[in-house]
Amino acid sequence: MGAVTLSNVSKSFGAVKVIRDVSIEIAEGEFCVLIGPSGSGKSTLLRIIAGLEEATQGNVFIAENDVTDLPAKERDIAMVFQSYALYPQMSVRENMNFALRLARRPKAEIEAKVQEVAVMLGLEELLDRLPKELSGGQRQRVAMGRAIVRNPSVFLFDEPLSNLDAKLRSQVRGEIRDLHQRWKTTSIYVTHDQVEAMTMGEKIVVLRDGRVEQVGSPLELYDFPESLFVAGFIGSPAINMIEARVGDQGRALSLAGTAHELPLPEGYDLQSGQEVVIGIRPEYIDVADAPDVGTLPATVHAVESTGSDTTVICHSDMGQILVASKARSALRDGDQVALRVREDKALIFDCATERRILPRV
Repeated sequence: MGAVTLSNVSKSFGAVKVIRDVSIEIAEGEFCVLIGPSGSGKSTLLRIIAGLEEATQGNVFIAENDVTDLPAKERDIAMVFQSYALYPQMSVRENMNFALRLARRPKAEIEAKVQEVAVMLGLEELLDRLPKELSGGQRQRVAMGRAIVRNPSVFLFDEPLSNLDAKLRSQVRGEIRDLHQRWKTTSIYVTHDQVEAMTMGEKIVVLRDGRVEQVGSPLELYDFPESLFVAGFIGSPAINMIEARVGDQGRALSLAGTAHELPLPEGYDLQSGQEVVIGIRPEYIDVADAPDVGTLPATVHAVESTGSDTTVICHSDMGQILVASKARSALRDGDQVALRVREDKALIFDCATERRILPRV
């Protein structure tokens, strides 16, 4: 197994720079997720680690060895693609043992390894079938099995679940997580799905326009986003963002376009007149029993329920506000409500820099 380190890696395609001075350290045995919107550079970065793309500048290290100039086949990595990339003319068994045959491993060792992995992934009854005879989930398991039998230092996953339906995606996600717990092989996983990122990653790297926006654990990114971008990108339902201005006494936040104020949370030293954005996760807003001092008036636009979770979508003078709860709601479209914000859970961002303002320690 091996740690992976990227040092000042950049990548350009002609005049277009898609990766900009990226430095990341992924510990041995860690499960790291690269996430970001389309065009953020996450797949390109994965291909640079794999040796499928050449870095314009910077270095890639695997197990402390500089592999920047090594071809993919010499990097001791295994990659699982979104498209499965199976050989259509080969059986499941042949697809899984192909790399071992190329490496001229003993026949008995190859058979034992393939059988072990097939049992692990529930493929033992499918070993003689062709890929066209398999479902999407079965093909993805074969692709994973082909990677696992090689026992590489690093697993690379490039959006491997995006072709699966929601139920199967959840199932295979759990299988990948269980396999990582068993093998403890360093894994780097690219996705645009934040549910996958939050449920699978030990470390998450958020990318934006080819740059690292923030690195941290799932809960660090959720509770302490360093920028408006990360706050808005991580979390479902999405965080509420309310524009405000610091009042004359520096003790309250005047909500933009309204006569309403919220108390400034304790520990902040802000200048009067400073323009900020208040970030409030939907679960930290409650529907009050009645209007009161400090509540915000709103009108219910819609109520969405998944059975276990309820999201109330409200329209207000501050814009759309989402309220999330585990409780079911009797509210209906058009109801007038009063919303109470838990100020102690508010995140304050500077409008000019879009960076989070930290309270005093």
